[in-house]
Amino acid sequence: MTRDQAWQILCEFTQSESLRKHALAVETCVVAYARKLGEDETKWSVTALLHDFDWEI
Repeated sequence: MTRDQAWQILCEFTQSESLRKHALAVETCVVAYARKLGEDETKWSVTALLHDFDWEI
């Protein structure tokens, strides 16, 4: 899955702007950790964006 696909899913299931901003903030943090630790940045970006996508369901 790409980051763009994850973002589309997040936006489809998450109406709250603050929850979307939260997902973006988490993404920023985990991608920085992934970069520092030599991990797959895309995998962690997608994981971060989708970690709360079902919160409003």
